Amino acid sequence: MNKLELNAKMHNTHIKGLDGLRGLAALAVFASHYDQIIFVNKRASYFDLGQLFANGNFAVSLFFTLSGYLLSLPYWDSLLYSAPHRNLKTYLLHRLARIMPAYYFCLTWLLFTDNHWQFAFSNPDILLHYLFLFNFADFSIFSINSVFWTIAVEMQFYLLLPLLFMLLKKIPKQAVTLILSIILIAYMLHYLVINTFDKNIYWPWDNQLTWIRVHGAVLNHSTLAHLPHFLCGVLAAGYARRIKNTGIAEGGYQVVFLATSFLLIIILSTPLYEVLSVPAGHYGFPVLSVLIALMILSIPHSALAVRFLDSLPLRKLGMISYGFYLYHLPVLQCLDRFAQNAGFDVVEHWALFAASSVILALITATLSYRLIERPVLIAVRARSSASRAVKT
Repeated sequence: MNKLELNAKMHNTHIKGLDGLRGLAALAVFASHYDQIIFVNKRASYFDLGQLFANGNFAVSLFFTLSGYLLSLPYWDSLLYSAPHRNLKTYLLHRLARIMPAYYFCLTWLLFTDNHWQFAFSNPDILLHYLFLFNFADFSIFSINSVFWTIAVEMQFYLLLPLLFMLLKKIPKQAVTLILSIILIAYMLHYLVINTFDKNIYWPWDNQLTWIRVHGAVLNHSTLAHLPHFLCGVLAAGYARRIKNTGIAEGGYQVVFLATSFLLIIILSTPLYEVLSVPAGHYGFPVLSVLIALMILSIPHSALAVRFLDSLPLRKLGMISYGFYLYHLPVLQCLDRFAQNAGFDVVEHWALFAASSVILALITATLSYRLIERPVLIAVRARSSASRAVKT
């Protein structure tokens, strides 16, 4: 199989509509960071556009849920229908190839443009970032690019997923019960940690650096705190595999998609977003997590959803969404600084600031995808295909 065929295969095996959903999620995160600079203040009755923008960070939950859904599908096929087992080495290689190249490029670029190595705590901070462990240190978790923490958590989920299915393989009939139990245990442990941790811990090699802070970012943005969101996606994938041959009417999926979309917009643009979250929960957990999982389940089977989300613009945005997610905040911050130095008020010219930021982020993400991400993905898939061919 040549590179052109591999490239085509890479984009023709996607589940319809989910690339577009990923693209919208990236735009939602952009909106939340844009709001932190502009402070959008528009409302009509109970509908608050500013709150909708600010709550765009809920897309982090969507990313985790969607990741759990897509990555676990082959594992469910193996568990439920005795499909060939997923090769662990190939799985990890593909995950690293998807995440590391663009992340390392963006990280290195920011280190040099911000002269980060000159800071007093730069050595451990930089090392933790290259090892994807910076989300375990308060002085490091948001130090370079505050969106990076989700990449570290995502990488840790990649390692946990095969372990989860090794366990599920031993008790396949109790798979759903076990996953639900882990979701509950993870939430309870997170709640316990948040409410009992009462003393700051300092970095062993430098007492000026806070390693773990009471109610700090490490505890609030931990892998444990967000594991329930990822597992909601895993559960949704298991359900999708169980019902794939039941012939549920398309109209039912249509209703689910429209209902979940409507409810998400209402919740995110009103005070309901905070009201519905359980104590120490994140991103409207568990209500929004369930709605997101139901939406993901319904999209591929809803003609309306596919027509919208699989449209060319959203599908292309979904293709470069990872780069857009990585680069959008540095782009916003760079343009904001440039505007301030030029005496340009971005709040007054909010539309121009939004348009220029989106365009520059899209250009950067497209270049990243074409020059960095796609070549690595094609090379890794070619290697995997060649390896399978040799074995057969």
